[in-house]
Amino acid sequence: MQTVLASILQRDRRYEPELQAAVEAVVREGWTCADVGAHHGVFTRLMADLVGETGRVVAFEAHPKNARRLQRALPRRTRKRVTVENLAVTDGATAQVTLHRGRGTASQEWNVVGSDLDGRATPPELEVRATSLDSYFAGATLDFVKLDVEGAEATVLRGMRRLLRQAQPVLAIEFHTETGWAGRSDLIDAGYELWSLEGERIEAGPGAERVYHCLARPA
Repeated sequence: MQTVLASILQRDRRYEPELQAAVEAVVREGWTCADVGAHHGVFTRLMADLVGETGRVVAFEAHPKNARRLQRALPRRTRKRVTVENLAVTDGATAQVTLHRGRGTASQEWNVVGSDLDGRATPPELEVRATSLDSYFAGATLDFVKLDVEGAEATVLRGMRRLLRQAQPVLAIEFHTETGWAGRSDLIDAGYELWSLEGERIEAGPGAERVYHCLARPA
């Protein structure tokens, strides 16, 4: 088991190193973090190390197989501070949503938008339970969110409007599509600014060109 875990952690370090560096520069000990679209847990494991024994990480993964794999791959030292939730995160309009495949059979591209990242419609595959971040963290704090949801970014942001105004977490977001990019309006309305991973301010007003990775911070 230790050999397998060591191999997993070694692979983790090679995945999106620029985003990992940005997360490491932001997340602090004792924070509560949400990994939305956690897949197999690369960023879940990173955040679990960063928040320390007094922090908490909630990893949301909609596909049950991915969620089970994530749970198994948690290092023993951090398991108590990580909660794996087999839930889709949406705007909270319904308690259950349909998952669709992405391109090919890529395990990381399951989505709730009904089409893959190339815009092709994909058939429904399975039903999963859903929640919004406002609902899940009602009465609780939230300091940081990593958001990677294959085009459903606007839906997730719509479902955390209260948190954006009250808790004001920092977010690391992957905007996969123009539809997802439109969700930046909820960030701007809540007084957020968008920044590149390298620390440059991003113009995000009407007509702004979509960016893929960015950090969103309350102004």
